[in-house]
Amino acid sequence: MIEKRNNHTMSGYVWEELIDNIFKRLPPKSLLRFRCLSKSWCSRIGSPDFIRTHALRFDKNLQKVLVKHWTYDKRRGMEEFYTLHPEDRLPLSHRHGYTGIGKFPCNGCSIVGSCNGLLCLFHHEISTIALWNPSIRHQLTLPPHPCMRNYSSHDSPRVALGFGFDTVTNDYKIVRISYYTFKRVEPTSMVYTINTGTWRAIASPTTRLSNVHVQCSACFVNRALHWIVTEQDNKGHCYIMSFGLSSEVFGRVLLPEPSSEARELRIIKDSLAVITGECHNPRIWVMREDNNVASWSMFFKLEALPSEGGIHRVLLLTTNRDLVFLTYCEGYKVYNPATGMRSRLVKFNARSYHLEVETYVESLVLLNKGTACNGNQPPWLRREKRKQKKRTSEFGVSSLCY
Repeated sequence: MIEKRNNHTMSGYVWEELIDNIFKRLPPKSLLRFRCLSKSWCSRIGSPDFIRTHALRFDKNLQKVLVKHWTYDKRRGMEEFYTLHPEDRLPLSHRHGYTGIGKFPCNGCSIVGSCNGLLCLFHHEISTIALWNPSIRHQLTLPPHPCMRNYSSHDSPRVALGFGFDTVTNDYKIVRISYYTFKRVEPTSMVYTINTGTWRAIASPTTRLSNVHVQCSACFVNRALHWIVTEQDNKGHCYIMSFGLSSEVFGRVLLPEPSSEARELRIIKDSLAVITGECHNPRIWVMREDNNVASWSMFFKLEALPSEGGIHRVLLLTTNRDLVFLTYCEGYKVYNPATGMRSRLVKFNARSYHLEVETYVESLVLLNKGTACNGNQPPWLRREKRKQKKRTSEFGVSSLCY
């Protein structure tokens, strides 16, 4: 009798562990459906521990490309919406499939950063910061603090933002630095943590931020945030200001010379990278060892074609080693260094323009926080969905996912 009970307990434990291992490998869309099957599964999938481990263990090779669009509608005017695309299928097309994840409730937001399935968005006009998870369509609007002002006015300070994950405290943090470009006023540095839901002051950078320009959004890599700082009274000399999310200490990292040619920071092969040079021939440098200035090495040199009018930004290097960059005249393009082929990233609609591109990995983060946000799609995207259903009924194959 006792032996049967122990076997039953052991088999139940093995079964529960097996379910957990399966759940941790499933995409959020499937897990959201499974929550409706039983109370125990709903509780398990919605627990903070499962959400955290799922975000860390879910296959990072399933990384996608999120494209923020700007489109025009006769009744509603200008609108923004987002689509998700498989990263290993560039350039993107309707035949390769995409996910229409609808509109964010508030237009006019820029993407501060992407981390573990969360997007940090900043509304410039009203100085509002929000976190958004497109996978589960949940958003969390951060509360304002005394230093959060509308910096569009002439006397308001500049703002530098950063977003990342602190592995020590298992918490997401948003850093906000307010500074004046010309006034010699001590900058105000604040940090917001999701677990506490509050803002608090932190020590400002040791190097005084006066008569400088700081890159608006930070690059999060190696557990730290990084901004390019340009000294306007020192012939445009640049350096990297870093902020460790665990230590909450600012630091300084030197750039490859001439530092004045530094344009933006990126993540290349999980390492900090900087784009330097003029728009017609930008160069990509990668720091091979964390905080080791001597480890900067040339990774790639890109030359713009005459028709492109120069390269405005270099956005990302995909798992297929394709470069995605933004040109002045021809928009977003994909470049394959092995074949030398260049092609447009994607074209949805004659009235659709691409504003921003960001890498994204699906997760359940924010499932127990924030509120569900509007997932309505633009009219033309809904029409494309109906066309796809018709093609599916004719050929029995579906290429679009919604």
